Amino acid sequence: MMKNKIYILTFLTGCAAFISVLSYLSRFDGIWSTTNMLCFSLLIPLSALVSRKNTVVSFLFTTFFTVIVVRNAGQHDWLRVGWVTAITFIPLLLQLIVIVIDGIKQYGPQGIALSFIRMFIGFNWLTHCTEKLFVSRHDAGLVGFFKTVVGPHTFGSVLSDQFAVNMIVLGGLVEFTAAVTLGLGILSRFGAFAAAVYLVMAELMGEHFGVGYTWMMPGGGWEVPFYFFMVTLPFMLPKTGGPLSLDNEWHLSKTPFYKLSGF
Repeated sequence: MMKNKIYILTFLTGCAAFISVLSYLSRFDGIWSTTNMLCFSLLIPLSALVSRKNTVVSFLFTTFFTVIVVRNAGQHDWLRVGWVTAITFIPLLLQLIVIVIDGIKQYGPQGIALSFIRMFIGFNWLTHCTEKLFVSRHDAGLVGFFKTVVGPHTFGSVLSDQFAVNMIVLGGLVEFTAAVTLGLGILSRFGAFAAAVYLVMAELMGEHFGVGYTWMMPGGGWEVPFYFFMVTLPFMLPKTGGPLSLDNEWHLSKTPFYKLSGF
């Protein structure tokens, strides 16, 4: 059936993304960025090809790696790479439509709705952890924020550059964990707990509560983080991960070790 062949489009657009990264090698900002862009862009077509027999698994992994490449390209103004890779979202959208239609028939609208929200929350964390983990040099503004804002509010003094970088990487690791667990739907209850705790800590350390509620205020209020905190909390409850998850597809939730997964 044609719907089972959508992975071919995803594979082709993924190959185009990898080729665009290859053509951009001389313009990346260091070995670490180059390595990450090469690996993640290659994983886009590989995910589509290797998991082609399972539409849900193919969609989850391909989307995961596509978001990383597009976000990393966008924050560095590697425009050609970003736009070429973003084309992969077109067949992914078609794939998602098929998944949702079939999923509603099999699991009902409530389960699919939960999966949809969980995936959005999880993949959104990728837009934050990329700037912390997959760059060769951190943005001066980000380092400065941790030095002069997070440092005084958390430790009582301005941080050194290295300490600030260490804090950035630590935060990125937590964000990446939330992206994997919630975005892919594996141990999603644990991921929801980690993300909720992290959001509270980030607000306290970044002094957003002192700014006020509205996010658009200078310095950023606590409106948006509070929103994500509230929509993350329900996924700490049992059987809220939804059917569109690795736990469900790989039957991991049926083993004792994965009882925290949430499906």
